[in-house]
Amino acid sequence: MVRIKDGRVSVRKAIIYLLFGIGALLLGFAVLPAERLFIRSEVRFRKTGRRTVTLAYRFIVRLCMIFGIVRFEGAIPDFSDAGGKIIAPNHPSLLDVVILFALIPGANCIVRGALVHSVVGAIVSALYIANNEDFEQLKHDCACSLARNETLIIFPEGTRTRKGQPVTIKRGTACIALSAGAPIIPLYIGGNDKNGLRKKDPFWKINDNGYYTYTFTKGKEINPHMFDGKNERERSIRLTGYLENLYREHVRETVLS
Repeated sequence: MVRIKDGRVSVRKAIIYLLFGIGALLLGFAVLPAERLFIRSEVRFRKTGRRTVTLAYRFIVRLCMIFGIVRFEGAIPDFSDAGGKIIAPNHPSLLDVVILFALIPGANCIVRGALVHSVVGAIVSALYIANNEDFEQLKHDCACSLARNETLIIFPEGTRTRKGQPVTIKRGTACIALSAGAPIIPLYIGGNDKNGLRKKDPFWKINDNGYYTYTFTKGKEINPHMFDGKNERERSIRLTGYLENLYREHVRETVLS
C-alpha cells in the first residue's frame, strides 16, 4: 500500500512539474514579451512582470494544495511592510521560491545564474538578478531595487539546505544589506521532512506523510548598521555570524519543541 500511495503522489508531482514547465515557457516566451510591447519603461515592465509571476505561481501553489502535495500550517506572515527590505529565508526545498513569489507580490530575488539556461531562463533573464554577475554589479542592482521600495528575497545559504547539515550562511547577504543600508527580515521556513524536494533528491521521492507541510516564522527586523567594524568586510563577517546563529538557534528550538 505504501508503494501504491507513493506512486500516486509521484504521478501528481510529475503533473505539477509538467504544468510548471509549460507555464514557465508560456510566461517567458508569450506573456512577458506581450507585456513588453505595451510597457516602454524597463522598471515598470519588471514590476509588472514580477506581479504576473506572482499570479502564475499562486495558481501553481493552489494546484499543489488541490493535489494534496502541499499544506500550510499556522498563520502566513504579513509582508506588506517589506518594501525596501531584504527577506532572508532558509532554503529547505525546491518549492520555496515558488511559494515565496506567490506570497510576496512582485518580489525581486537573487537567483542562481545557471537557471538562465533552464525552462525558467527567459523569466529569470527578464525580471530577476542572477548571481553570476560581477559582485559589484550585483550589489548595485540590489541597491537600486531596494531604493525603488521593492522587496528583495535573498537566500543567505546560497543553495538548498542539506539534510543533517548545520545552517551555513554566506557573506553575500550581509554585504548587500550593508552596501544598500537595507534592513534584513529573517524568515524561517519549517514543516515536515522535505524528502523529494531537497538538493539532489530524485523528484519521485516523497516523505512518510505523503505530503509536504510548510510553516513560516518571520523574525525580528535587523538593522545592518548595528554591527561595528573597521571596514565593511569586518562588519559583514559579524552580521553573517549573527545571522548564522539566529538560524541555527531556530533549528534547535524547532527540534526540541
